[in-house]
Amino acid sequence: GERFLPYCCLQRRFCCTMRVTVLSCFAAGAAASSGSPVTKVIELLGSLAAKVTKEGDEEGRQYDKFVEWCEDNAKSLQHELSNAESRKEELAASIEKSESDIEEAETEIGELSESISEAEKDLERATQVRTAQHNDWVNRNAELSETIDTLSRALALVKKNVAGLTQVDAQAVSKVTNTLTVLLDGVSIANDDKAHLQAFLQSASEDQDEPKGGMNAIVEILNDMLEKAESQRSAAEKAETEAKFNFEMVKQSLTDKIKHDNKSLGDTKHRKASASEELATAQGDLADTDKDHAADSASLQTLQTDCMVKASDHEASVKERSEELKALAAAKKVMEEKTGGASSRAYGLLQVSS
Repeated sequence: GERFLPYCCLQRRFCCTMRVTVLSCFAAGAAASSGSPVTKVIELLGSLAAKVTKEGDEEGRQYDKFVEWCEDNAKSLQHELSNAESRKEELAASIEKSESDIEEAETEIGELSESISEAEKDLERATQVRTAQHNDWVNRNAELSETIDTLSRALALVKKNVAGLTQVDAQAVSKVTNTLTVLLDGVSIANDDKAHLQAFLQSASEDQDEPKGGMNAIVEILNDMLEKAESQRSAAEKAETEAKFNFEMVKQSLTDKIKHDNKSLGDTKHRKASASEELATAQGDLADTDKDHAADSASLQTLQTDCMVKASDHEASVKERSEELKALAAAKKVMEEKTGGASSRAYGLLQVSS
């Protein structure tokens, strides 16, 4: 087993053996020749034992400090490892949350984008329908306005001529009916109304006995047609006003929705960007924490190995020192037993001399 002892222990054993051997040889020679040096040798063996004991005590104190250093560093590294484990758990949770937030934001972005697209399409369709409605109303209003204007002029013409008619003025009636026919021919009037009016115009132009009565009937028909045209124009204007109002309501609703969704879309994109940034930061921190954890784990392993080696060395050193002290004590005892008489005589002579 000695081949596994540390160098310092082997060196100490060698030195101790040499010192004991030398002192023993010196003591034996001294005992053979004279008794006076024996006491000195025994004192030297005692001093050597005291020195070895002192060195052991010093080494013990140094070892105690080293043990304390090992314990402190081990605790510190274990604390760092524990903190790293907790940090890794926190970062893993943060990464999971960020990934969940990003996924949720992407879903919302898709839904909001689709909602905005549909609202824009609805607004475009509503605008097209409204434009067509308005154009129809413009055309219809122009036709009705022209009809009303023509009927008003026709009515004024008939009333003017009726006021100056006599029972026998058939030629004037014919002239008026012809003028009305030409005047109303290009006007947008319902077919039934136009046919009815033309029939009365024909009847009035052929009635030689009561031309004025026929003209009065024409006035009534024109008044009815004028009222009907004005009523239609009013209804068309009312419908246009309602259609415009309804469109403005739909437009406002869709515009507000698009505006709201765009704002939500911007907020969601910002939230996604923040979550992505947090994810990247957490992933970087986790990578650094993993490296630190691995480094601390390796340091702790090295520390434990070094401290165990040092403990083994100290144990061997203590054992060797104990053996050294035993050897010194044995040598001293042997010398005292073998040189007891010479030592006594030498001691007596020393007392007489003194």
